[in-house]
Amino acid sequence: AGSFQEAGVIQCAYNLNFPLHAVTASSAQCPAWSAFSVSSPAVVLETAEDRPEAVVVRLYEAHGSTVVAWLQTSLPVKEATL
Repeated sequence: AGSFQEAGVIQCAYNLNFPLHAVTASSAQCPAWSAFSVSSPAVVLETAEDRPEAVVVRLYEAHGSTVVAWLQTSLPVKEATL
């Protein structure tokens, strides 16, 4: 219902094209964890590449508009460059 933005079409498309794969783990419990979060549903974090001495993160605005968004991480960041 509503616009494609309100209906969450971008997220549904990613879920369809890149489904999560369940992997059997040991009996040890692991808490849920995510390295990144983005403050706007219009911004998609598409890739995070781990390179020596750096992590390259690629984001794009998927709703055809202009937004201000914050990228948050639990990683120990020393410097960020746009």
